[in-house]
Amino acid sequence: MEVRKYDRDSDYNTLVKWWTQWEFGVVPKDMLPIDGIMVLHKSRPVCFAGIYLYPKTALSLMEWVVTDKDSDLKTRHKALKLCIDSIMDLAKQRGAKLVYTMTKENALQKRYVKYHNMVQTESDIKTFIRDLDGKSSEDLTWISDDEQIKTHNK
Repeated sequence: MEVRKYDRDSDYNTLVKWWTQWEFGVVPKDMLPIDGIMVLHKSRPVCFAGIYLYPKTALSLMEWVVTDKDSDLKTRHKALKLCIDSIMDLAKQRGAKLVYTMTKENALQKRYVKYHNMVQTESDIKTFIRDLDGKSSEDLTWISDDEQIKTHNK
């Protein structure tokens, strides 16, 4: 397997395909981080994780972890391990001391603890967003759960 930095522009269509495969919402390109890792198997992308790295702070945010659903389970498992480990290395190289993430996906929750030495810090959380330009919240399916989509995003 090969690890490379992702390119937000050239990799975006691949990410859209994967999010669609898994029936996730599609993250707008301008909301994605600049930094991220793409893992390839036999020259084919199979896994992505993004990381928001903030200047002058030791906290980073890992987000949008996703795999190619068409790849086999064993390949996805190995790619996820390599991808998340590589994100941790990137964060450390860039001066982060903590990597924060959140997910409702049980498989990722278990993976973070079992394979990546992460500690669960919250168990009942609600997330909020404010649209500062009045134009960015027309479709929040990419960042909302099913209950919120039904009640607020019609």
